[in-house]
Amino acid sequence: MRSCTIKSRLTQVLCGLALLVGTSGLLHVLDQERTAVARAEQLAYLPKGDYLKLAVLGYRQVVADLIWLQAVQHIGAKRDTQLGYTWTYHAVDVLTDLDPTFVPPYQATGLFLGVLVGRHEEGVMILKKGIQHNPASWHLPFLAGYISYYEQCDPAAGGEFFRIAARVPGAPGYLPQLAARMTVESGDSSAALEFLDRFSRSVTDERVREALFRRMKEVVQEQDLRLLEESINRYRTRYGRAPAKLEDLMLHGIITRLPVDPLGGQYELNSLTGAVSASSTRERLRIHEKVACRLGRGAGSMETPLPTVQ
Repeated sequence: MRSCTIKSRLTQVLCGLALLVGTSGLLHVLDQERTAVARAEQLAYLPKGDYLKLAVLGYRQVVADLIWLQAVQHIGAKRDTQLGYTWTYHAVDVLTDLDPTFVPPYQATGLFLGVLVGRHEEGVMILKKGIQHNPASWHLPFLAGYISYYEQCDPAAGGEFFRIAARVPGAPGYLPQLAARMTVESGDSSAALEFLDRFSRSVTDERVREALFRRMKEVVQEQDLRLLEESINRYRTRYGRAPAKLEDLMLHGIITRLPVDPLGGQYELNSLTGAVSASSTRERLRIHEKVACRLGRGAGSMETPLPTVQ
């Protein structure tokens, strides 16, 4: 009986080591393939976490670290595909099955999927998994609250996540007040900017911090574009026509100065339509819209007038 047990255990160990070597080999291939698509396709072959954690035995954290090292490279790729995002979610889901208390993957992937690339549901799902296994981390529910509130226009879900974050022992003292402000001022871009600023100061992962800084600049850019649009409307009301160029807004005393694009581009006016755009951004940031959220439409809807930016 004992010899059978030892034999069974030895078989498990050998299988686990074989899978560990195989996983390491897979990740080595990932490291050699530098295109985002190639990395994503390789990540798709990772077995489900329930199977993998049984096979790797005492090597769970090692394998989780290896997978995360490759997933981070994939998240940081400049170009990606929707299928690649799905595979990224799968890889992080697997590694957090192996090491459920490893907080950085939840945080970075939640931000990447839920905010930066518009995969809101998957971003919230991975954060909810992290909240379940890491109840002492206030960062995870607070980020989930931001995604729910500002990206998905779901104030009920966002408010609940904020309350969870505020109840975590050791959470910053400003958290309840900021959560309350975001709850009252749904859609206010200045409240969103304050959240992103506060959150960026609390994270230690440099990639996450850089992504947050980028998002803050996008929010400021959207504030500038709204200000210019409102100024153009005032100009049109006063003179019965749109300005020929943005500088006309200053020349006629509508605004005191032209804002500077924080992303390094130029603000441009289409004199035929009166639309304003930024040369640094292909698509405007369509969040923080009170009217769109109130009417239950997605954050991308532009069928209603933009609120005035003070």
